[in-house]
Amino acid sequence: MAKAVAGERKKAVIDPFRPLFEGASSLLLDLPSGRRCLFALQPGKRTKAKRMEQGWIVDIGASTHRRTLHRFLWRLLADRELPSIRSLVQEINRETLRVRISGVRIAWASSQWGSCSANGIIMLNASLLLLPEECLRYVIIHELAHRLVHRHSTRFWKTVACACPEYDSLRARLRMYRFCSL
Repeated sequence: MAKAVAGERKKAVIDPFRPLFEGASSLLLDLPSGRRCLFALQPGKRTKAKRMEQGWIVDIGASTHRRTLHRFLWRLLADRELPSIRSLVQEINRETLRVRISGVRIAWASSQWGSCSANGIIMLNASLLLLPEECLRYVIIHELAHRLVHRHSTRFWKTVACACPEYDSLRARLRMYRFCSL
């Protein structure tokens, strides 16, 4: 058990909002997509966000809990990036597996990079927005492959390999990261 905990500690934590929780009043995130996103915090009567060209001004209500604010910030980032991610999923799907999907969602998750529902909705972890694009591409292909093969069988991995020959090295890269705890 101690060995597993030590191994987790060596992983890079995806925690972009940490500076805000350590006292910074603003944060400029540089995303791997080349886009920048500003978060400016200020006290307010209730927690809400006002959209600006570069990002948001976030009013924080006095009774807002850290966990609630953290999820709120992830939601703002996810909502902002959703249109470009939807386009990317459609593009990768056209280039590779050409499966039917019914939607794309982005949400912060504490334990998985993505999922694919029986209805064909692809869910991607918002943490992927902060990782190299090739990692994001791999997770998209992985979830698209689940539209053809549900379980992680040999057939599933062959399907993934056809669309992403370097999937093994990308899986290994993803194992170098861990999600932040709220």
